[in-house]
Amino acid sequence: MIAVDSVDPSPSSGDSARAGWAISLRGVNRARAGTPVLCDIDLEIDPGLIVAFVGPPGCGASTLLRAVTGAERPDTGVVTVDGRSGIASPRVPEVRDRTPVARFGRVLTSIAAAARRAGRPDADAEAGRLTQVVGLGARERLVHRLAHGDRQRWALARALATQPGALVLDDPLAALPTMARAQTRDRVVQELRARRVTTLWFTRDTAEAAAVADRLIVMDQGRVVADGSPDELYARVDEAMVAEVLGPVNALPGIVEGTIVEVWGQELPLARPAADGHCEVVVRPESVMIVGSEEPGMDAVVEATTFLGSARRSTVRTADDVQVVVEHPSEQRLDLRDHVRVALATVPATIRPIS
Repeated sequence: MIAVDSVDPSPSSGDSARAGWAISLRGVNRARAGTPVLCDIDLEIDPGLIVAFVGPPGCGASTLLRAVTGAERPDTGVVTVDGRSGIASPRVPEVRDRTPVARFGRVLTSIAAAARRAGRPDADAEAGRLTQVVGLGARERLVHRLAHGDRQRWALARALATQPGALVLDDPLAALPTMARAQTRDRVVQELRARRVTTLWFTRDTAEAAAVADRLIVMDQGRVVADGSPDELYARVDEAMVAEVLGPVNALPGIVEGTIVEVWGQELPLARPAADGHCEVVVRPESVMIVGSEEPGMDAVVEATTFLGSARRSTVRTADDVQVVVEHPSEQRLDLRDHVRVALATVPATIRPIS
C-alpha cells in the first residue's frame, strides 16, 4: 500500500468540473416475488453532489443504485441521467463491495486502458496517479490475484479513469482496515469533488456516510424516510427510525411544564414548544455527562464500556432502571459495576410524547 496524505486532482479537472450529471428518479417502484423493494421513489439529485444512502439491511438502497446504473429496471417510474432515460441514458459506472474482475490483466495497464478509452492522451500517467489516489501499490500484479481490499481500490481507480459524469458506489471500501479506509475515503472524496462527479454512495458505516455526504438519505423498507444534510438528520433524534440509523440515542423520562422539561432533577429549556405532561427526553450519548456525586443528576451503575480511541462509550443503568449510553473522554476510565452519577448537558432538549 502507498501511504499518501494528499494527491493532486487530475490536470483535466478543470474540464471535467462541468461534467457532473443530474440524476432524477420519478415514481420509481420495484417488487420481487410480489414483495415491494422500492416504493414511490422521487429524488432529484443535482450535478456534482455526493449523496450518501444509509439504512437497515433490506432498506432498498442497493436496488435503487442498480436502477440508476441500468442493471435493474424499475417496474414503474422513470430514471433520468443527464436528461436522458431508457436506452438513451448514459451509462453510470458502479463500484460495489465485490466488483467482478477479469481473469487476465494487470493493475496499471487495465486502469490505463480505461483512461485511454475515455480519451485521455496521458493515460499511463493518469493510471499511475489514480493508483496513488486509492492507495494501491501492487501496480504490476494480475488483478484477479489481488486481495479483496486491493480489488476494491483497483475498481475505484478504474471507474475514475473513465472520467464519469456520475458514479455509483455500493459499500466500495468495506474490505479495507479502519485507518486505510478513512485515508482512501478522504482522497477519493477529494477527487470526486475536484471533478464534480455526481456520486451516489451507499455504505453500512453511518460515520462514513456523514463524512462524505453533501446530502444524506435514510431509507427503510424501500422508502425514503429522511433527506437532508448530515448535521440536520443527526439532530432529528425525535424521529426514532432516523435517529437509530445514525447512531445510538437515549430516551429518558421527563415532565414538561411550560417552556422547560425536568429530567433527573435538572431543568432544561425545550428545543420546541410542547404540551405539558410526561414525555421522553431524547439525547445522543455525547449529551450525557459523568458528574460529581453532589451535582444534579441520577445515580447509575456501569454495565459495559468500550474504548473508541479518542473517546469511550459506556452503558450504565440508572437508579430508575433506564439503560443509558454515555460517550466520555477516553482518560475517564470506567470499570464494570462502578457507581457513577450522570447528568445532561445544559442544551435545549428534544422530546417526544409518550404514546
